Amino acid sequence: MKWALVVYFFVCCGPDGGWKTAEELGRHGWYRIVHPNVESCIQAQWDFMESVNKDFIRASCEEILED
Repeated sequence: MKWALVVYFFVCCGPDGGWKTAEELGRHGWYRIVHPNVESCIQAQWDFMESVNKDFIRASCEEILED
């Protein structure tokens, strides 16, 4: 199984407010990064979350479903 570190940004106000992925917002450079296993993804998530404002940016590891 492969895992992706997915970055979310909080968008305030209006009907489209809430947590949106970097891809949904067109935030190039913040797009998901694929990891070969959950352990490396979680480590990357911890490292990432140490360097951002957690009120407006978050990241999660999500399994990539392959056909």
